[in-house]
Amino acid sequence: MGVTSVQGFRFKLVANNQILDLFADEEMLVSNNVTGLFDLGALPSDFTRTITLPGTKINNHFFEFVYDISVEDPYTFSTNQKVPCYLDFDGIYLSSGYLQLNAVNVYQNKFIDSYEVTVFGGLSSFGRDLKTQFLTDLTSSLAQYNHTSSLENISSSWGGNLFSGSIVYPMAEYGQKITYTPEEAFFGIDSAEGGMTIQDYKPAIRVKDVWDGIFQQYGFTYTSEFWEQSWLSSVYMIANNKLRYPVYAEYDLEIYGLFRTAPISGSGMTNVTMSAVTDLQIPFYNIQSNPNGNLSSDLVYTLDFNSRLRGELNLNFTVQSTGVGNGIPQFYLKVKDLSGTTVSTTALVNFNSYMTQIQTYNATQTRTQEFTLLTQYSTAVLPAGQYRFYLDYDNSGGSNFQVILNPNNQTKSLFSVTKVNQGGSGLVMNMAANMPFGTNGIKLIDFIAGIQKKFNLVIYPNKNKLNDFIVEPFIEWYKSGEIKDFNRYINLDKKITVSPANNFAVNELNFGDTLDQDYISQQFNRGANREFGKTYYVDTNNFFSQGKFEVKTTFASSPLIYLAGTGISGSASGGGPIAFSVGDCLLSYSSNPITWCGGSGYVELFSSTGVLEPSAAMYYDAYGNNPVTGYRFVTDKNNSSAGLCDVYNINQYTGVVGTYVDNCSNTPIGCI
Repeated sequence: MGVTSVQGFRFKLVANNQILDLFADEEMLVSNNVTGLFDLGALPSDFTRTITLPGTKINNHFFEFVYDISVEDPYTFSTNQKVPCYLDFDGIYLSSGYLQLNAVNVYQNKFIDSYEVTVFGGLSSFGRDLKTQFLTDLTSSLAQYNHTSSLENISSSWGGNLFSGSIVYPMAEYGQKITYTPEEAFFGIDSAEGGMTIQDYKPAIRVKDVWDGIFQQYGFTYTSEFWEQSWLSSVYMIANNKLRYPVYAEYDLEIYGLFRTAPISGSGMTNVTMSAVTDLQIPFYNIQSNPNGNLSSDLVYTLDFNSRLRGELNLNFTVQSTGVGNGIPQFYLKVKDLSGTTVSTTALVNFNSYMTQIQTYNATQTRTQEFTLLTQYSTAVLPAGQYRFYLDYDNSGGSNFQVILNPNNQTKSLFSVTKVNQGGSGLVMNMAANMPFGTNGIKLIDFIAGIQKKFNLVIYPNKNKLNDFIVEPFIEWYKSGEIKDFNRYINLDKKITVSPANNFAVNELNFGDTLDQDYISQQFNRGANREFGKTYYVDTNNFFSQGKFEVKTTFASSPLIYLAGTGISGSASGGGPIAFSVGDCLLSYSSNPITWCGGSGYVELFSSTGVLEPSAAMYYDAYGNNPVTGYRFVTDKNNSSAGLCDVYNINQYTGVVGTYVDNCSNTPIGCI
């Protein structure tokens, strides 16, 4: 409302309980309309105004005391002070907030003529503090939610047991290209090689906890029955700062360990004749991508922690017949440390299956043929160290052939590491560092304004408590309002124009969130020709309505992507288990858990008498870590098989021993 009094009523500016003198002709326009209650980030909100105060005795005494100025040295004053103040108009409370001194005007170099000050309403001061800060700056208030990235914390969050439900880890697609049922022998998340890893999970935090964190960190409080509603405890935002993986201080998992190499024509990298059962270091010295520098120029790969590697191998080769027979190669990818010891051997199942089909098709005679085949691979767990990569093949059905790598000087082959599986295991999840950032950072004021629009809230200062705000839905604020008669303050001698509200009606009203750049939202937008979660209203009753009005929040909502094999409901009940990769074991959460073990050194805990006690038996991985509390597995330490281990499955909730799986006809032992 703009108020100009011609009937002797005056504003009072009260700062630190001192009524300051004003110029007699000072006109003050106060914006306190409904619009200002919603546009916290864009408008001056409840009040912001610069005014000039006279250099009277009262004002001089006030500013000398508060801002450390004097008549002798008026050019030195404290500009970073915020002094509590409020405005009063004929006994009607208008706004409380802060007064800040901008300048002191002096004449004859010794007398103070006036003071230029800015009065910020409480809400404006709040908005001003938040306009230069981002969600990632909530380092103080969100530090209470920092935690270790582990399977135990991830799985416990699903039951609301991580910070009493403030943090949960949803199963979501962030660009990892999650596939449930393996196709063409590639790895799905229900397989040992393609199991989900700790770094595949990003935390989600309750929206209310972020809201509270902002107020807490910047010294403000609020009163609100709206935020006490129980359903708001189920409203979360994903801590989605980067693309596929969480943010850690130690490693940038978007690039850590990744590389792509290819052969260079000539120089011993093409027309390479391989020998059966002889390891050939992959001779691809054209390093096309190596963002973190894990691969040296002589193709030595450095790994800083124990982990599986996942990647792709596109192999261009010729199988050349050298005599009578029906032989065909079966390929293996090997990883060796610098001493030459093989640490991992991975059968290239896609290649080998296809070669077997070719062998069947060729019947009795190997034919000379050129192939370019692509496969994914997953290594065993590699201890931290330095490695080289090798290619090997065995003869199947005969030795009447040669394998020539990159024939005819072609450079079609590619070798890459696309994921270092255990990159996030055991690292500290810093919640502030993982808060959404967008392109240039998401400002705190935009977050608050987005919540306002999302839930149709109004925020206004509590006139009885400094730095406290009342937050309530618009309808509640409207119903609790008072009618004030301002006729006696208005100059009725001047022309007053009244416009019918009908003239301002809009024809189209749209409610929605901001379109995100994530893959799923963009695909929905292209396919449905509309933004996900947007609602459209068209006025068909008012002949004079025109134009469009959009209510758009600063948030982005995204549709859920359906994973094949997970059932119509979206739960895992319609398909198989989901595997979780921990160290060198994958734990499968389903009604009949199975443990895939890719190494040795597993530890079983029994009682001192050698009798299995479910309350005492805990699963440990090969490195002595206990990644899961509650899920108990006992393995056969003597099992030398590279496949399934012998396992007792012990129910998480009842402690009852489940089905015994004896894959190697070994008898479990009762001591370490």
